[in-house]
Amino acid sequence: MAIRYVQRPFTIKTTNGNSATDSEETGTTADGRIVASRTVTDDGAGGLANGMGSVNYVGKTVSLKVVSFDRSTSAYKSDYDDAKEFERTVTDGEASSNTNARKGGEYSTASVGEEMLAASSVVARYRVGASAPAARSQALEMPPMAIDLAPYTTDSIVPGSVLFRWMGQLYSDFEGVIYRDRTDLSAGIASGRVDYASGIATMTDWVVGGTGPTDFQLLSLWTQKGQWSTASLFFATDMAPLRPGPGGFVLSVVDLRGDTLTANVDNQGNITGAHMRGKVEFSRGGVELQFGDFVLDSDLTAADKAEWWYSAADVGAVQAGKIWRPWPVDPTTLRYSAVSFIYLPVDISLMGLDPAALPADGRVAYARPGDLCVIGVMHGGVAFVPTVGQVYSLGVERLSFAQVIDATTQAEIFTGYTADLDAGTVTFTDLTGYPSGGVKVLGRTEVYRQIAEVRIDGRVRLTQPVGYAFPMGAVFSTALRFGDRFARVSRVYDQASWNGTTWYDGVDPSKGEALATFANGQHPVVVTNRGAITERWALRFRSDGQTFDLIGQHLGQIASGTINADFSPTHIAAGAPYMTVPSAGWGSGWVSGNVLFIDTIGAEAPIDCVRCTQPGSPAGIDDSAWLVQRGDVARDPGSSFD
Repeated sequence: MAIRYVQRPFTIKTTNGNSATDSEETGTTADGRIVASRTVTDDGAGGLANGMGSVNYVGKTVSLKVVSFDRSTSAYKSDYDDAKEFERTVTDGEASSNTNARKGGEYSTASVGEEMLAASSVVARYRVGASAPAARSQALEMPPMAIDLAPYTTDSIVPGSVLFRWMGQLYSDFEGVIYRDRTDLSAGIASGRVDYASGIATMTDWVVGGTGPTDFQLLSLWTQKGQWSTASLFFATDMAPLRPGPGGFVLSVVDLRGDTLTANVDNQGNITGAHMRGKVEFSRGGVELQFGDFVLDSDLTAADKAEWWYSAADVGAVQAGKIWRPWPVDPTTLRYSAVSFIYLPVDISLMGLDPAALPADGRVAYARPGDLCVIGVMHGGVAFVPTVGQVYSLGVERLSFAQVIDATTQAEIFTGYTADLDAGTVTFTDLTGYPSGGVKVLGRTEVYRQIAEVRIDGRVRLTQPVGYAFPMGAVFSTALRFGDRFARVSRVYDQASWNGTTWYDGVDPSKGEALATFANGQHPVVVTNRGAITERWALRFRSDGQTFDLIGQHLGQIASGTINADFSPTHIAAGAPYMTVPSAGWGSGWVSGNVLFIDTIGAEAPIDCVRCTQPGSPAGIDDSAWLVQRGDVARDPGSSFD
């Protein structure tokens, strides 16, 4: 027979004593043990519920009763029936006359001894009470708040022009003070000050409102330029030309320290003096001045090197170990005096132009004694359609040069004909690619002479007779002689890789040389006087290791080639190749990214041209100039051109 035990449900008892509580949760375990959890709180005055103890708040101790023997519990008593009486009852159904013969179960009360800490723990929870209240008072002064009214300019603020709204209140300035709610009828409340130079408003009194301190709107503010300084000046005098040497030009200026700086000028126009250097161009009256000093970099402090004018790259740029330190001056204090020459104007009928367009002395430094000059006249210029074998005569012998140009575009044609300069003829041999609109043949007769004298009336005397009857319209030109010149290759070297933009005077140490090498000694790069120019070239290989691109430092990428054939990129303007790179010099081993650098120098000399035009409305037809680079090889300059 199986016996099933039914557990009693948990019970919760709570006993309130004033505000103190004593609560209990009990239950029975599977093995018949009764488990209890009790919670006791105090009444706020140190007394625990049901006399279970007390709390000493000051001493921070608790007295708690944890053992109790006055506890009781409900019990159930079950007695077995008498066996004889039970047999009688189940056999004949008669009840026993003895009322105590059979008894069932009954409830009763039993005393219980209780251990509250058996195999358990005590948890105490409490709140720290506030200390005895004490009255204190403190005055808090808010620090001033700075508002930058002009953060995007260094100009000073015009007094009386400031008006802004901040946190819902209007503020304006008057004599350096910021007032709140100032009107024509109210003096307002002084709320801060404004620094007109820095543009900073320092607020000491304000009303919090709006959306907070960021609620700001500038309604009015004017700025003005203050005193300015400079460390360099460029200007022209009111008169020119100036008398060279000391006394011809005198200048003084005051620096920001209040010291007067005086310029000294020598016969060459060099300006020297304390904290200055410069140059005076006596012929035109131009003045260039720079104020400052060259100082040793080693003498500068860390603060000096943090200034705007300092740059490590500038150290030694002009003077070894030194850098230029500016010395600002007040340009409004600059004063100068100059002595100028005055010349009578030239005869307009002789010069052929209005002398008002000339310098004040009426002379232009165009031709000088000892210079070379060229006197020449153009021939031809009639458009026609040529035929193969045609001989075109210009009607003049002993030409300096002849050229064929497109009659429509005026572009020069370099191939398909031969010129006989002595006979003055041009013979057409191949018309492939010639323009359909026809061509023009131009020739020029010239003589070279040396200038002996240049007179103020515009006449020029030569050291030798002209020897040719030049017609009306012939042109007198000056010639700049450069001496012997020839095209050449100055340097050939290879490199493993290249960034495509940086040009060096040799192999970049960070890249190194390429594994392959061009045999320039056995198979040199060839240049001609007509086609070569002064340029740095880079032949950079593509991914196949055989094809390369030609890149010029100034021209950019203009052509591509391969190591399997001679490479001759065409100079279109000259009708000849820039260079010829023989295929036999390449060899093997070139890979993608390898670069062969070739530096060439052209036979043409570099010329800088400057034209100055005075302001005014044009009164005549447009003029023009023609610059020609010429070269003669083993012949008299007056009879040939190569």
